[in-house]
Amino acid sequence: MQRIVIVGGGIMGSSIAYHLAVAGAAADVVVVEPDPTYEFAATPRAVGGVRLQHALPENVAMSLYGDTVYSDFATHVNGGTVEFDPQFRRIGYLYQVRGAADVAALEANAAMQRRLGVEVHLLDRVALRRRYPSFNFNDVDAAALSPADGQIDPYGALMGFRRAAEGRGITYLQDRVVGLDVADGKVTVARLESGSSLAVDTLVNVANCWAAGICAMVGMQVPIAPMRRQQFFFDTRDPIETIPAMRHASGLAIRPHQKGYLTGYTRFDEPRGFNWTLDPDLFNDFLWPQIAEKSTAFEAVKEKGGWVGHYDMNSLDGNAVIDRFPPVPNFILAAGFSGHGLQHGPAVGRAVKEMILDGGFRSIDLSRLSYRRIVENTPLPDDGPKA
Repeated sequence: MQRIVIVGGGIMGSSIAYHLAVAGAAADVVVVEPDPTYEFAATPRAVGGVRLQHALPENVAMSLYGDTVYSDFATHVNGGTVEFDPQFRRIGYLYQVRGAADVAALEANAAMQRRLGVEVHLLDRVALRRRYPSFNFNDVDAAALSPADGQIDPYGALMGFRRAAEGRGITYLQDRVVGLDVADGKVTVARLESGSSLAVDTLVNVANCWAAGICAMVGMQVPIAPMRRQQFFFDTRDPIETIPAMRHASGLAIRPHQKGYLTGYTRFDEPRGFNWTLDPDLFNDFLWPQIAEKSTAFEAVKEKGGWVGHYDMNSLDGNAVIDRFPPVPNFILAAGFSGHGLQHGPAVGRAVKEMILDGGFRSIDLSRLSYRRIVENTPLPDDGPKA
């Protein structure tokens, strides 16, 4: 018997726990999660997109597996006494760019995505105006439309994985890891805020925005820190055609949400750290003028509130680190998803199960998402949609 301690019970921790349980290792696993309500966790504060457009093949492959799981959740995630439905629905995703370099990158990325089985349509400005007549595309030279991209309820997905993991025998412990004992190059003990401790054979750090602090306990330095993402609900009195989730390379995003719309923005130049303040001026002075410029239907809108969430931002390249820490090889990190975490949760759960029980990646080769690129300061090129 080996004791597998998972630090963090969000979508990553719960997916990993579930996949380990399905593989028969439930009795060996404990998930340490300080807040079972998940009030400030990243997962429930996500928008819920399952986007197939990425610039890295690994990210596309993980999103495709996420699509497989979320679109038929009851088949793939089961065993709990209470079933949760993430309410997957296909809304599409339209990524818009401007300038010759960005158009060339869009075309290359679309070709790669098609090779992996994604349906992607490249549209010029004329085609865009014909398809979405309520919008102008004056600042767009080309766009890629992936009509199969989905939208889910993040809380439903999280609780679905958690309850299914618990139903299959996984133990969740309401506590916080405050220290790790290392001996002979291995984590041996996780010390908890309650004063108790857990023996460790394998430690999995999926603490999201708090992951860097856990890494520091074993001397692992990672450029991962919280980044604020603000989201705003709004509606309009003027009806428009059905639209997909729209995102411009500048960062402006608009998507249908419930009976209205959602827009959000991440200031990448903002200092890293937790900031739970929703800034109404961001909507009134910055976002609203831009969305009104995109469509006259948005000239008169009603802002209906919003929320703040945080990305576990990897400042090196905006992509995850999924790897063992070489000096302490029983310490596994899966963090730095930079806004991709929810859609990649199912694939990461399967991948980390493979690392622990199968000796390495079997389903998707994620070796390029290694810690080595952090040490060597060699980012993975990523010219696709950010966050």
